[in-house]
Amino acid sequence: MQHVTVLLVNRGIIKLLKQPSAPLGGFAMSLFFLVVYNAGIGGVGFLDAFGDGGYLSFVFPIALISLAMGSSAGAGQALHADMQSGYFQRLYLSPAPRWSLVVAPMLADTLSSLVFGALLLAIGALFGVVFQFGWLSVLGIMVLCLLWSVTLCGFSAGVMLRTGQPQSAAIVTNAVFPLLFLSTTFLPRELMTAKWLLAISWGNPVTYVLEGCRYLLAGTSQPIFLLIALGVLSLTALSSVIFALNSASKIRR
Repeated sequence: MQHVTVLLVNRGIIKLLKQPSAPLGGFAMSLFFLVVYNAGIGGVGFLDAFGDGGYLSFVFPIALISLAMGSSAGAGQALHADMQSGYFQRLYLSPAPRWSLVVAPMLADTLSSLVFGALLLAIGALFGVVFQFGWLSVLGIMVLCLLWSVTLCGFSAGVMLRTGQPQSAAIVTNAVFPLLFLSTTFLPRELMTAKWLLAISWGNPVTYVLEGCRYLLAGTSQPIFLLIALGVLSLTALSSVIFALNSASKIRR
């Protein structure tokens, strides 16, 4: 059974290499956001709130978050394509463990997010993004990217399996997108004047992911935010995997 799972993961990776539209789209969207935000708001980077890294290091985490958002629907779309072609049904009736049918495309999509995430980090380093702990910062950010990607991929695949509709794979991304604007995406908490936005940002999990990355980058946040981000994302990643696996028994074929 382990051999079957490896074959399914390899197949998922090969499919992504042949049809890389989802990860490439996420990567392009991330670079676009990074360039536009830095060009439009970067003039405030001289303020003390942004530290030595300036505005680019402050806004850089949004590129990593949007990368996974842009490519997370890939697992759901891959599952739907297999269901439409009849390939999934044949595997579903085979001795192959059902969990591997769901986990394989999730692993392939998560791997692609990590590869493009590493490429984003390399580009950021070339343009002056600060990594205050060196390679430890890179490792910490990659762990956060891994947990964030698994979270989105798992929920996306689970929703698609339960509905059987390809467009449902984007539901998770559409639900998460507004949270970006209800957090400290563009400005540090010290410069936010709307009290209602400050209150919402405290309960917004995206805030802690952003601040956790910023602690590892230019150190403009507190280490407690990194610990909270790791805890929250570990919980959401585990929940999404459980949701996706449970969805395998509720497949609409």
